[in-house]
Amino acid sequence: MTMTSMTELGLAMGLTAAELDHIVAELGREPNRVELAVFAGMWSEHCSYKSTKELLSTLPTAGDRVLAGPGAHAGCVDVGDGWAVAFKIESHNHPSAVEPYQGAATGVGGILRDVVAQGARPVAVMDALCFGDPATPRTRWLQDGVVAGIGGYGNSYGVPNVGGLTVYDSRYDGNPLVNALAAGLVRHDAMRTAAATGPGNVLLIVGATTGRDGILGAAFASEELGEDHEHAARRSHVQVGDPFMGKKLMEAMLAFDDGLVACQDLGACGIACATSEMAAAGGTGFDVDLEAVPQREAGMDPFEILLSESQERFMLVVEPDRVDAALEHFRSHGVHAAACGAVTDSGRLRVRHDGETVVDLPAALVAEGTPPQRWEAGPLPTRHPYPDFPAPADPAAVLVDLLAEPGIADLSWLYERYDQTVGNRTVRGPGRGEAAVQKLPGSSAGYAISLVGGGDGCAADPYLGTQALLGEAIRNLACVGAEAVAVSDGINAGSPSDPVEFARLSELIRGLGDGLRALGLPVTGGNCSLYNESPSGPIPPTPMIGVVGVIPDIGRIPCPTMTTGEVVLLVGTPSGEPGHSGYGRLTTGAVDGPAPSVDLDADSRLAAFLVAQAAEGRIRAAKDAGRGGLGVALAKLCIRSGTGVEINREWGDRPDWDLFGEGSGMAWITAHGAEADALIEAGALAGVPIDRVGIAQGDRLVISGLIDIALADLAAAHSGRTA
Repeated sequence: MTMTSMTELGLAMGLTAAELDHIVAELGREPNRVELAVFAGMWSEHCSYKSTKELLSTLPTAGDRVLAGPGAHAGCVDVGDGWAVAFKIESHNHPSAVEPYQGAATGVGGILRDVVAQGARPVAVMDALCFGDPATPRTRWLQDGVVAGIGGYGNSYGVPNVGGLTVYDSRYDGNPLVNALAAGLVRHDAMRTAAATGPGNVLLIVGATTGRDGILGAAFASEELGEDHEHAARRSHVQVGDPFMGKKLMEAMLAFDDGLVACQDLGACGIACATSEMAAAGGTGFDVDLEAVPQREAGMDPFEILLSESQERFMLVVEPDRVDAALEHFRSHGVHAAACGAVTDSGRLRVRHDGETVVDLPAALVAEGTPPQRWEAGPLPTRHPYPDFPAPADPAAVLVDLLAEPGIADLSWLYERYDQTVGNRTVRGPGRGEAAVQKLPGSSAGYAISLVGGGDGCAADPYLGTQALLGEAIRNLACVGAEAVAVSDGINAGSPSDPVEFARLSELIRGLGDGLRALGLPVTGGNCSLYNESPSGPIPPTPMIGVVGVIPDIGRIPCPTMTTGEVVLLVGTPSGEPGHSGYGRLTTGAVDGPAPSVDLDADSRLAAFLVAQAAEGRIRAAKDAGRGGLGVALAKLCIRSGTGVEINREWGDRPDWDLFGEGSGMAWITAHGAEADALIEAGALAGVPIDRVGIAQGDRLVISGLIDIALADLAAAHSGRTA
């Protein structure tokens, strides 16, 4: 290959001229065609994080409960009794834009394999979805395909979907977001590593056969979506999932440990990624024979075998005397298995095909040697306050409108397509509390998972918008009595080559790091998806934040509903200010607005108070204030309880902002009468404002001269039905 043809081919595969020069300088020669393809996949944004690794390195990762952090298959945190929760977020945005069913299905499959690779049995999936205008045919097509794909894979695989979020915003019209979080349980002493050690140990490939689906999908995920993003040629980059094979492979993987040294699932860049990363992690090398790889199609080129992203596959390193037993084990589970290489002490990835060496590269250069991509940050867009408007004459009408807003309205029709209870571990699932709750085996203890996200507040101010989401996540956990212990992040942004978008990305990550430090939380891993743009423009910077919390006794978690006669208490202080909110956007029609109101200290105090009082058994029900503020939170609590409330309280000069503004550190709780005074006293000691404001009764929501409306009308608005 001449230098000119090598450059042209490398550029066509997505490498930059500077990266090509760096490769030649490091190798002391020109790479061949197969090696170029390996570099193109492995040095793509999706695999290398070349634009974000320096930013992400600023995030806090250490914590008392962290057992495995960034760089592991999935982050692991100690949740008690010798158990760890392994959890991680992954994105499948571009594949889902092209082929929504398979894009979403294989996104779920991929994140489940990350958890299995850590040695954990998957116990939960959550999804975070952002779609465009719900009235358009394209959004409905995407939504239906994505939801069907998530349910089709998860339900068949046998893992419950226990929560998530769905956002509708026209700024996602050209580029939807499909992020998935998976969590699994693993004993502390059963966690696995990807580090390949021991020259002479044997490399196995197990699972499905290798085909041509998904080749260079990682590079595709690192491009902007153009006008032709639905074209059939793009669909060849999208993997095809088989959840039944995935289930068989999971059971085979979790039942095998005899002679197992290391393992890694095959996702982006397939065999090329798994072998180079496992060798780099162990300071070793691999000799690989591609002819030994079970193939689905005849006549596959070596670069197709190496870079195929066919699903439901793992690579294992096994001690030589255990190879035959390993092959028999996996075949007995109905999956393919073959020995295809060996660990060496060369530090090189050497690949042969038809007796010819087609790849001979330093493994660390492939896996870790991507030159950092540094972009210029421009000025952030100017924030604008909402236009002045008077307080509404009818706050009840505002509440009805907010309850019907996409993203606030009831989505049970969506999540009821997912199996929520398979595995008999889920205590609280979708619609039954502010966070999912699951129990530990043979224990009264449990853990909770919350997934929050969205780009509305971050479009106005990515730094504060991200921190507002962090506050929401720990409030959600606290409402089920869970103390937050660690975070997994999913960061979705536009093209970093745009100075404004890079500035937004940088501020988002800075806000995440400062917020985590303020709350004393580590991040254990996650995902960063860039180039989320289309001809209609970039998406808002959109973080997805998954948080795991621990619960000492699941028998004392607050209920998701209140009952007649319970005392209603307001915890926290209404903001009374026009910060960024769904109310402000709905009323003014402004796409952007002021920065979100954030007080992480107030959120931290509120969370600690709720966790402590839940552990004492004093809180009957709890609902934090999120989108739509205190008014929407109280209405939702009434709707799901089937019980009205009468609130008597003095409000500020702008009661509409008190009710519908979105601030920090606010929640509604209920208690039996004998416990209300104890809660108020405990709040005073904890520096948390708390007031007895009403009682649960009747079939109407009544708020001191402002709102008096039947629950049936609220429920109709929330469900999308007409009254």
